[in-house]
Amino acid sequence: MRQMIKDYEKSCELAKQRIIQLTKQKNQLKKEGRNALIDELDLERRIRLLYTEHSQMKEIVLYLTSYVRRVEQRAEA
Repeated sequence: MRQMIKDYEKSCELAKQRIIQLTKQKNQLKKEGRNALIDELDLERRIRLLYTEHSQMKEIVLYLTSYVRRVEQRAEA
């Protein structure tokens, strides 16, 4: 279970890094006036999806962490 939590945390970090990359790319293209390419690459949607996935993974990490804590507390009792 702890390994699963670590894997989700790693996935969260990777999603966060990808959000940063895509946002930089979008901002650079916007600065260059290449809005058509932003639309073509569907950057806005991809960034929104990554934010959604990131928040869902964070919720899963919190839930799993809470579950592990409860199981450990029952084992101690």
